[in-house]
Amino acid sequence: MEKFETNEEMIYSLIIDDLEQTISVTDQQVLNNWRGSDLANEKTYQDFAGVQRNIDKLYNRNGFDPQLSWESLDKKLAVQKTGQVRSLKFWYKVAAAVILMLSIGYYFIPVNSYETINTTESVSTGQLVLPDGTELVLNTGTIVKYDKKNFNADRRLILEKGEIFVHVVKHDGNQFRIKADEVEIRDIGTSFTVSRNEQQASVVVEEGKVAMKHAAGDQVLLSQGMRGLFVKGTKQLSSKVNTDLNYKSWIDKKFIFREMPIKDVALQLQKVYKMPLDIRGEDLKMKKLTATLHYQTLDSVLAVISASLQCKVIKEQNTYVLSGEH
Repeated sequence: MEKFETNEEMIYSLIIDDLEQTISVTDQQVLNNWRGSDLANEKTYQDFAGVQRNIDKLYNRNGFDPQLSWESLDKKLAVQKTGQVRSLKFWYKVAAAVILMLSIGYYFIPVNSYETINTTESVSTGQLVLPDGTELVLNTGTIVKYDKKNFNADRRLILEKGEIFVHVVKHDGNQFRIKADEVEIRDIGTSFTVSRNEQQASVVVEEGKVAMKHAAGDQVLLSQGMRGLFVKGTKQLSSKVNTDLNYKSWIDKKFIFREMPIKDVALQLQKVYKMPLDIRGEDLKMKKLTATLHYQTLDSVLAVISASLQCKVIKEQNTYVLSGEH
């Protein structure tokens, strides 16, 4: 295998940029080449990734204070040998966070004050209360981050990907803001959902008002029951009445179907319950469902659908199958 030669400190910095999802396309290629050139390099990368995962778990479980941890660690470093100090200082500079086991236990040390919450690997939703008291519900596959140290002054949340429901508390300071790709969502005393993927960002207002603004200057004002949409390809902002009755079903498991084709029903249920659904039989695929369902489990939902449409429900491995045979 071809030997890959590069600066060690530069590679460590690229790894951290990759884990924080701030790496450029060019640097990503450099990092990928380095990882693929030697199994030892890939192990080094995975060690970094493992440290970050463990830090997230440790911090969430025990609530360490980063500043106090660093101050305590700094005192330890003062009595170490010069070479050891330089090594630890280097890790502090290039790593997003590091756990060091010293004689008095674990330390959580972030490179900056940003807190990242990731539900990408989870199969359920998550809840978060921000420092100002604002409440979030995070859908599966969501990444958000915020400046924990300065949040009360800035009140800015970054939605990297996924979907969140936000209930903003009243505050005398700055307006609560969410950055979602090229748009910024400003709260005007409200509850709303925000979703973002590679193609678009959208907002649905449940209560109050929201301003949705593009970086170029375009803006739409949204009131209760309105949906705002930004399409990345066209750079266009638009607003309309929200007609999706199930936009919050991923939170409350409540569905309202009005003459909806069963294939579309299946798509919505798959998204919320994280379980594949297969519709078999041409007659069944043509049927439409009118129902209001509010169940925590997919089994209960499918039992009602089976009785309503006179179809059969079976489970094959990890997939539920709705069949026209009853």
